[in-house]
Amino acid sequence: MRIGVNLGPTGNWSAIVAAARAADAQGFDALSFLDHFHTDRLEWPYLSGWSLYGALAVNTQRIKLVPMVIDRLNYLPGVLAKETAVLSIVSSGRFELGIGAGDFFQEARAWGLPIPAAQTRIDGLKETIQALRLIWGGQHVTFSGEHIQLTNAASTPVPAQPVRVVVGAGSSRRLIQSAVTYADEINVYADDDIIRFATEQIASARRPLTLSVYVWDWPENIAAKLATWEAMGVERTFLTIWDPFTSLTDIASLLPS
Repeated sequence: MRIGVNLGPTGNWSAIVAAARAADAQGFDALSFLDHFHTDRLEWPYLSGWSLYGALAVNTQRIKLVPMVIDRLNYLPGVLAKETAVLSIVSSGRFELGIGAGDFFQEARAWGLPIPAAQTRIDGLKETIQALRLIWGGQHVTFSGEHIQLTNAASTPVPAQPVRVVVGAGSSRRLIQSAVTYADEINVYADDDIIRFATEQIASARRPLTLSVYVWDWPENIAAKLATWEAMGVERTFLTIWDPFTSLTDIASLLPS
């Protein structure tokens, strides 16, 4: 089981960069953060965004950088194309596009953004990734979808290889069913029923695809649960820890030897 660390929301840059360097040195597979620009309560600040991943790319050596997850509704396709390409380049290929269809509606309402219907969000995410894969090929792209339209669009330089796409499906079965047709990895909540469903859908898709789990509230015996999930087909787990992130050393014992 590969283990990623999800750093809980904080505005403490010093704690973040120290935890990132420690996770990098200790052998954790990935580093992730929630990715939103809206703060519900002023006393709950947190650092996130493209610039954060750029800063961490130059402060780490080997750990993967994976947002958990970017809200597709917040960004135009061109912004996604440029930012993911640049982050892939500056991190030597360690950035993975963790992205979801969008479900943090407080953010959309606060900033006057539309909230499409669920199926529209799911279909829009699929078209966005299809378009990005073409753009990452380094050519002018014309794409005519129901939700995404491009006319001779291009963004260079492109990554050395296409950015790996991790779709954060949470507990949405409809999104899982859609994402297995185009994602590189499906990430779901730490719920055995949804893990089983995702595993079945991945098997039916018959294409290269992995499954990961996002853990916000830890089970009592996390080591036993990791073994159970691995037996169910989960290949990576993102475990959330909190500022000042001192528990990082403790969970390093969970890493495979």
